[in-house]
Amino acid sequence: MKIISPKCKCDTFDAAKYKCPLLKMPVFAGMPDAVWEGFCKKRITNDYRKGNIIFYEGNKPFGVYFLCTGRVKIIRTDTGLHSSIPRVVEAPDLLGERAFLAGEAYLGTGEALEDCRICFLDGAYFEKFFLELPQVSRAIVRRLAVELGKSEEQLLDFGFKTVRGRLAKYIHEKAETKGSSNIQFPESRGDLAKILGTSPEVLCRLLAEFRKKGWIAVSGRDVAVKDKPRLEQVSRR
Repeated sequence: MKIISPKCKCDTFDAAKYKCPLLKMPVFAGMPDAVWEGFCKKRITNDYRKGNIIFYEGNKPFGVYFLCTGRVKIIRTDTGLHSSIPRVVEAPDLLGERAFLAGEAYLGTGEALEDCRICFLDGAYFEKFFLELPQVSRAIVRRLAVELGKSEEQLLDFGFKTVRGRLAKYIHEKAETKGSSNIQFPESRGDLAKILGTSPEVLCRLLAEFRKKGWIAVSGRDVAVKDKPRLEQVSRR
């Protein structure tokens, strides 16, 4: 259930220019002020609490979501009601744009992984404000191409890497992205297991193994990487 937000601090374009994280997205670099003014007038802003559903798998999209703050997990469920998390979207980013542009139903359910603020723009306005601009269309195509590459890499990982290798890669990439040996698992053990395509029991067993071998130290969701070269080596398997 969505929660109607209080008045957004970026309710006017003048305020948004300095505060809105969406304007900093590379895909919208160099956008004319008039486009953002139209966006500020036509968007609908909502706050979602952790666990709230933004959209459901199988539903038809009527516009595009702009994730301002927080993170959203995309959940896919098979006929046996087994679920997986193929993707986690982190703000600032677009949400549900692939299904909208393809004219297809959502392939997964979007659930707030933490408290989020999300703007929604009706499809007609999204096309008018954004897709009619060649530079934005090109940027969105590039963005979708990058996401396709990530999906292909994920498929290869699931096809050829062990769960041990996928976990090592996850930890190593988190440390590389943050530029620090001290990282934090933002997901629960259950969600992380679904992201890696395994069970919570196997995940906990592997974390204990990594800890015993001296590769990492674990305290709750906090992880200290002790042997980055070894993790990188294992991540290739």
